[in-house]
Amino acid sequence: MAFALTAPLTVGAAVISLVAGIPTSHSEPASKFIPWEDPSPHQVRHIAVARGVELEVVDWGGTGEPLVFLTGFGNTAHVFDNFAPAFVPRFRVLGITRRGFGSSSKPAAGYDTTTLVRDILAVLDSLQIPRASFVAHSFGGSELNYLGVHFPGRVHRLVYLDAAVDHRQLYDTPAWIKSFPTPQPPNPTYGDYGGNSIAAWVLWAERLSGPGYPEAEIRSMFRFDSTDTVIGPVAADTIDKVLERGTLPAELSRIRVPVLAIYAAAGSAPVFFPFWSSMDPTSRARAQKTFEVISGIWVRQEDRFRAEVPNIRIREIPGARHYVFLTSAGEVRHEMLDFLLGPG
Repeated sequence: MAFALTAPLTVGAAVISLVAGIPTSHSEPASKFIPWEDPSPHQVRHIAVARGVELEVVDWGGTGEPLVFLTGFGNTAHVFDNFAPAFVPRFRVLGITRRGFGSSSKPAAGYDTTTLVRDILAVLDSLQIPRASFVAHSFGGSELNYLGVHFPGRVHRLVYLDAAVDHRQLYDTPAWIKSFPTPQPPNPTYGDYGGNSIAAWVLWAERLSGPGYPEAEIRSMFRFDSTDTVIGPVAADTIDKVLERGTLPAELSRIRVPVLAIYAAAGSAPVFFPFWSSMDPTSRARAQKTFEVISGIWVRQEDRFRAEVPNIRIREIPGARHYVFLTSAGEVRHEMLDFLLGPG
């Protein structure tokens, strides 16, 4: 079982993006198989955004101002299944799975920032939404950066969930590149959680990213057989490099819309890597070094946003990890509501 990470793991002032890697083993089917049903209160549709390209759109409902969730690297909109519904009483809540992932189309081209943002706007046009607030996790911040500069008329407010960085600068930083691969949790080996069962992957993702990692997200990221055994990833294993090459630099001083930037601040390597107790001394030493390098890079990115984005509110959440909406859901929800429903 392996996830390729293209950004820091569950990091304090940093970012982790899950991209499925090809499973390394094949387990026997679980002893008891119960067909699964998605418990999230949403409707799922596919909307054409270009010739031959459709995006998965998850609609959690609501009738207020549109609130659009954009995903991190490798994720689908289902990663927000346990978080986004809390906003339905005050907003119309939607999530978009970018091209190349989940059940969205997987064309050969169109993975540059400009095209990805035009995909988002095409979804809004189809739904007759002229203006929305946008919430992005991790890599989705690259899309917020572009939206804020080039389409301010379509934006009410922007919320970055451990996503407020210049991803182009990040991918061009040698220390960042050298930080990978990062330590990851070991495979579960006990009972029905062993091998490549769906249950094993959900548990693995929770240990890596945070409690309540949606099972629907695992099911959207992988292909699996009739016994719920994972047999491979949905996304191409080269998609990370394609997206990195297409990411544009951020023009932060040109983002004039109101911005909320939430940063996870783990504070230590054992918090950054919650499976610390599973590591041997060599892995712990590597994890400590990784934490120091990535945290330093992330602090510099935060400082840059603070200095260059004119209308920004920054909040750090101590003890949180990169999937901050999982590890600190209540605090994130509070900060978002205070920002989204406030004046301005």
